[in-house]
Amino acid sequence: MIPVHVVEGLAVRWELARELYQALAAVYEPGRRFYYFGEDHFEAALQASDRVLELGSGTGYLARRLARHAGKVIGIEREWRMVREAVKRGGAVQYVVGDMTKLPFKSGSFDHCASLGAFHCVDPETFFSETCRVLRPGGKALVLSEVRVIPLFAPHVGLEPTREALRRSGMKLQSEIRISGIYRLFRASKRQE
Repeated sequence: MIPVHVVEGLAVRWELARELYQALAAVYEPGRRFYYFGEDHFEAALQASDRVLELGSGTGYLARRLARHAGKVIGIEREWRMVREAVKRGGAVQYVVGDMTKLPFKSGSFDHCASLGAFHCVDPETFFSETCRVLRPGGKALVLSEVRVIPLFAPHVGLEPTREALRRSGMKLQSEIRISGIYRLFRASKRQE
């Protein structure tokens, strides 16, 4: 996985992440299911009535898993090729082509927001502010980020900048869970109004 993260880190640094994921769309998912990224933590947080937004849903791997436990799951992904692959794979998920830093949803629309490994492609401040905006008061966010290799190339997604961006967004960091040594799962909630 380290060489993959070097490539991702360089792509983010040189603002080529969009091109990288466009090129990987058709081959992204087959190998994906062999790696553990803490998916059970995302699933365990859900109830059957929950509305969930997955930010940076890619080919829909996590969104389809979440749909088995939640009432409504929407995946937003900026790369239309990834969305096309997600739709081909089926599942009870609605997909939207869009930018996860300019979410096309009303404030307070979701009980949960989830993001698995897409966080490093955007500005953390804007990402968490938009996530907080679309969550209902008390809503939960789970965000997985690679915190060892990619930040060498994109320091803005390192541990401390991520924590600080989360704090400034109006969300409360509840816990951080280490996943597979190089990932951190940030569990946060929107403050009650």
